[in-house]
Amino acid sequence: MLRLIKYKTEIECTQEEIAELFLSVNWNSGKYPEKIYSAVKNSTYKFFAYDDNKLVGLVTGLSDQSINLFISYLLVNPKYQKKNIGSTLLKKITTIKHFDRIELISDSKDKQFYLKNEFIEDGVGIFKIDWSNKLD
Repeated sequence: MLRLIKYKTEIECTQEEIAELFLSVNWNSGKYPEKIYSAVKNSTYKFFAYDDNKLVGLVTGLSDQSINLFISYLLVNPKYQKKNIGSTLLKKITTIKHFDRIELISDSKDKQFYLKNEFIEDGVGIFKIDWSNKLD
């Protein structure tokens, strides 16, 4: 039974619990608990969703504190998906302050979720990936 989900801005879990959340959605970065914990911890903004003391979702963002917010992670444990947790996390991070531009990169399978949450698809996605130091 789903209890009341609590949303917090502080990390109240271990790096192993964060890694477990990443692995629950099949993200290979979960295989590197220390790195992923550091990435989450050092994000400009972060929100965590807890069911009692269990981490069930998180969102992180990087910002220039003026114009841009880049959402680097948004994930919810599959057992807790379709319960409005992802939308709530997204709302929290996008309304923490005004940004002129909020960006993210997503799999096409998640496109409808983001469209439902007032994002638009711009058709432009230019980025550089350095595979010389890849995780896996």
